Amino acid sequence: MITLKDIAEKIGGRLTGDGNIAITRISGMNEAQEGDITFLSRKGFRKHIKDTKASAIIVGEDINPDDFSDKNLIIAKNPGLAYARAAQIFHKGYPEAKGISPLASVSKGAKVSETASIYPYVYIGEGAVVQSNAILYPFVHIGENAVIGEGTIMYPHVTVYDGVIIGENVIIHSGAVLGSDGFGYVWDGSRHVKIPQLGIVEIEDEVEIGANVTIDRASLGRTIIKKGTKIDNLVQIAHNVSIGENSIIVALVGIAGSSSVGNNVILAGQVGVKDHVNIGNNVMAAGGTGITKDVPDNSLISGTPHMPHKEWLKLQGYLKNLPKLYERMKKIEKRLNLEA
Repeated sequence: MITLKDIAEKIGGRLTGDGNIAITRISGMNEAQEGDITFLSRKGFRKHIKDTKASAIIVGEDINPDDFSDKNLIIAKNPGLAYARAAQIFHKGYPEAKGISPLASVSKGAKVSETASIYPYVYIGEGAVVQSNAILYPFVHIGENAVIGEGTIMYPHVTVYDGVIIGENVIIHSGAVLGSDGFGYVWDGSRHVKIPQLGIVEIEDEVEIGANVTIDRASLGRTIIKKGTKIDNLVQIAHNVSIGENSIIVALVGIAGSSSVGNNVILAGQVGVKDHVNIGNNVMAAGGTGITKDVPDNSLISGTPHMPHKEWLKLQGYLKNLPKLYERMKKIEKRLNLEA
């Protein structure tokens, strides 16, 4: 049995209320029932606290517990982080090692740890290495000489091409393709001649890659995703791209070839990055931004082509007033014509 006091201690929050009540699961604010713990993501949602049926609520320090004296609260400096840690308590975890299924196809020259879980219909190519506690679900394809690090999880239909290197505790969701050819061609006057893509893809430790993400191998050298970066679904990363540590790449982002993204960068949904662009550390790009040139460290940008976010906000104000300005100009032109 997990008590509310246990949870408060594990997530580093301050408890107000009955710490001895049993908590059986974590739920959303509206769906929660007795025995559940929920969380308040924003102060603006505080009106839902009184109506929730949850036995306990994780809140931020901006909530006054005296206003909700009838509720059991865990007060945290960062309620989002506290929620994530609470959710880990209730996560059932991943399956224990099952060994190699007789229905998997493992090449003779592959090296697969005895503690790895290789499900039916997985293919592992010649010279590939799968390290301890890795989990490969059905229909995963591992190409020749690829390396899969310890504790890495690959969901069904992940495709890893030859020579790709994947670090430890990486999570790769269904349909992702790592190491496909970079998009490189030269026009000879009559047709497009393919440039062989001779490099690799390297994924460092604790990266998460969403469903249907494509990461192209380098034309020469490597395409690299560094430690701790998280990539959402449906992202395209082209050849020779480098993404730094602990960055967030949201759905539908496209990064063109040979671009460099720094550490702790956030690229929101549908951001497009031109080729050979360097994006500094701690940059935040709003959704739909078109990044066409280098971006210095610590920038907040928006728009296409990108500009400082404050400038973009001003521009939106000007655009909103364009219809009124147009009507005024028509009246002025009419008056000037009459006077002429």
